[in-house]
Amino acid sequence: MGKKSNPIVIRSDTRIGNNHAEADDEFLFQCFVDHPALSEISSTNSSKLFLCGRTGAGKTAMIRMIQKNNANCTALNLEDMAMSYIANSDIMRFLSAIDVDLDLFFQALWKHVLCIEYIRLRFNVRNEVDSKSTIRRFAEFVTQDARKRKALEYLTTWESKFWVTMDENIREITSKLEEKIGAELGVEIQKFRSNAGYARTLSSEKKANYSQRAKKIVNAEQLGELSKVLDLLASYEDSSKYPSNHFLLIDKLDEKWVDESIRFKLIRALIECLRSFRKIKNLKTVVSIRSDVLERVIQESDDVGFQREKYDDYFQRIVWNREQLKEVVDKRINYLFRRKYNSSHIHFSDVFPNAVQQKDPLDYMLDRTLMRPRDIIVFVNECLEKAEEKNEVFRKDILNAEGEYSQIRLQALYEEWQSALPSLKVVLPFFARFGERSTIDEISVKETIEDLILEIAGSGFPETDPIAREANAYIKAQEGGKIVLVAKLAVSELYRIGAIGIKTQAHERYIYSYKDAPVVRIEALNGRTKIHVHPMLHHAFDLPPAGPSFITRVCGFGFDSLRFRFGQARRARSRRFAQALGALAAA
Repeated sequence: MGKKSNPIVIRSDTRIGNNHAEADDEFLFQCFVDHPALSEISSTNSSKLFLCGRTGAGKTAMIRMIQKNNANCTALNLEDMAMSYIANSDIMRFLSAIDVDLDLFFQALWKHVLCIEYIRLRFNVRNEVDSKSTIRRFAEFVTQDARKRKALEYLTTWESKFWVTMDENIREITSKLEEKIGAELGVEIQKFRSNAGYARTLSSEKKANYSQRAKKIVNAEQLGELSKVLDLLASYEDSSKYPSNHFLLIDKLDEKWVDESIRFKLIRALIECLRSFRKIKNLKTVVSIRSDVLERVIQESDDVGFQREKYDDYFQRIVWNREQLKEVVDKRINYLFRRKYNSSHIHFSDVFPNAVQQKDPLDYMLDRTLMRPRDIIVFVNECLEKAEEKNEVFRKDILNAEGEYSQIRLQALYEEWQSALPSLKVVLPFFARFGERSTIDEISVKETIEDLILEIAGSGFPETDPIAREANAYIKAQEGGKIVLVAKLAVSELYRIGAIGIKTQAHERYIYSYKDAPVVRIEALNGRTKIHVHPMLHHAFDLPPAGPSFITRVCGFGFDSLRFRFGQARRARSRRFAQALGALAAA
């Protein structure tokens, strides 16, 4: 770029886009970088149904590109689905309190909603006239097939609902179930309504009796009817001379669209039922799901048959490499400055020409990301802010921006995993006390990790948090082997979320979940396993490359007073263990 003929000036509003795809239309559509995950998830021939990735990986951007590129497309608004009606239903809460598994009902709910939405989209149903016309089409197609006639009966029953809102459909289905349950267990439900603790007073025998009676109603009957409907829709499309592709899109499962008490159960039911829609060849249902939400669904599932491996064929994981992310940044830089200055082809290297620690500036910055578009966009924007009124971004601007960027990423990490791993706010700072690099042997020192275990136990984290569950188990048993298990589990979880890299063998390189194996089994870890806190967190925790000795870092004092202070700490720790054990017993 000829700086003399066309000098750029970095202004206060100079940004290469917003953090979230919903508010980034201009850059998103003008600078979109094609990713293999998009073509895979968009293909009706592909088994992939779920677009899975970390926050900021580009899930919503890809969903929006599918909408932009396809005319026959409907995005379901979860907030319009009235799922809160289910969460607030006294009858549903009573069924949950007596341990009735509502998974089949939730599956039926999703299947019904998706079938209605597909019919509405496929036949352009906008009113009652369109609805009746659609039923006539199916009636002409069914002829003498008994299974199809049964499906037609179901659709005829709901004919008037093809053109009404989703929330009305959901309320009606739920109300029908409530009526049946009310007729069977009306007296008990009244007692439940008038006494908040009634369900806890029921004996296990009574609970089992009521649960058995309810299960006769909450069964697979509607699911069976909906399977026939899916067969009818599939065969109708197979007979079509000119089939066109249709898309049903679901995004924002990670937001608060329904009460936490049933959110993950509803998501699990969606995962279970969605596979059956693949029989409709010209329909592609695409669901965006955040990695931590998927982990929470798996954690909350009591069914041992619900395993990640079982569903791998249906999940499209979004993984970015350096070249793709460099293209993201370069396209946005070029678009930004061409728009402002009407120049031709301004690249990242024109605006960021200065090396940082003998490294290319973009490589230096990418080393401090989890290889996601949002990470690098945020970092670049922070650098541009620091370079306001300059003609280029200098080395010191990048280093100054890194401090704020690091804090932003740490907070984002906490927020991203607060549902699946709430103990992260305690565990990650503990690991950072050991400096940039450490080993499992170092963090497993009894006198230090017991403090971590006590802090976790005292914070009241739920048992769905795997680290909290293991910490509580150690307090109850206080077995030496379990303390190492807590340390290994913490390393495994921190690796999974990308906060650390690990090296299990001296001759190997450090590996990270966002570019290598997504998870590491605790059996693969040993005392010599090396731990590296990710560079994006170094500034947030004020970690210099070479820190003080282990004893000084962890304890804050030397060997002279070590024995006395460990004695004091041990006695205090014993009292805290007794208190924690009492609290766990009471709970």
